[in-house]
Amino acid sequence: MKNDIFHKNLLNAVRERVPQNKHMAGLLMDILHIGKEAMYRRLRGEVLFSFDEAAAIAMELGLSLDTIIGADDSRNKPFQLKLTEYVNPTPKDYAQMEYYVTALKVARNDSYTEIGSSANLLPQTLCLNFTYLTKFFTFKWMYQSFKLSRDVQSLEDIDMPKDLYDVLRRYEEELMYVDYTYYVWDRLLFQYLINDIQFFANIRYITTEDVAALKEDLLKCVDRMEAIAIKGQYDSGNTLQFYLSGINFDATYSYLQTDTVNMSYVKAFTLNSFVSQDVATFDRFKKWIDSLKRLSTLISVSGGIERAKFFNDQRTLINTL
Repeated sequence: MKNDIFHKNLLNAVRERVPQNKHMAGLLMDILHIGKEAMYRRLRGEVLFSFDEAAAIAMELGLSLDTIIGADDSRNKPFQLKLTEYVNPTPKDYAQMEYYVTALKVARNDSYTEIGSSANLLPQTLCLNFTYLTKFFTFKWMYQSFKLSRDVQSLEDIDMPKDLYDVLRRYEEELMYVDYTYYVWDRLLFQYLINDIQFFANIRYITTEDVAALKEDLLKCVDRMEAIAIKGQYDSGNTLQFYLSGINFDATYSYLQTDTVNMSYVKAFTLNSFVSQDVATFDRFKKWIDSLKRLSTLISVSGGIERAKFFNDQRTLINTL
């Protein structure tokens, strides 16, 4: 491959991660430790990236050099772990999140978009309106990531950066414009969360007041999910369906399908994911989740008796806190 073509492909790959050129320049300057003028000469194509520079960029942004040079083997593409820093996000973290927001925003004009998920965790995007639930997910991530400061005495001390919250809210908004979204739920997904809350309460990492606030948020969350299930759609009018699985899941698996993007996700470390854009992997994920859907009970719009029983059971469970 000619160097100039490689250079253009690398810039295009970076632009997919960082939509705004100004932010991209600053991010690459930080990665390569070069000045503004040197960076803009590369952006204009007057100076080509060296291999070492390309490798540094690829490593920081999770890009595949094999894909950029067109030498990748689709049969041997590993998943990439997308780790985001939720306490002190870096420009790279914001760029990574903006990539998904932009992908969904662009997809609004696509002929068809779809999201499918088999989940044993409450979707974070359905909980953003509930402050203590959002803080608890962040708290658990901090605990598992060894980032739990001694200054954190309760969930009140968890402070999500405003810019991070803004990105998540815009991501949640874009999800409402996906043509068809469905979740196949592990019937114990609320039980798993209650177990986590009780564990942290028992070791006194969260306070009695935290537990009471989480209980209130969970009850409101159940009310919201039941209202969505009755309508079977977002406020935007786009379809959102919930299914109840007859079997339990070992993890949360999801996929996103648009006219130009096919992504597969495996949830990891509470808030992060392993991500693949391999077509064969996507096809396998979609078939797997769709098979679970066909073997599960639809509780959106139809299935009123099953729906009422499930949500009432969750309220009873939450009231044990």
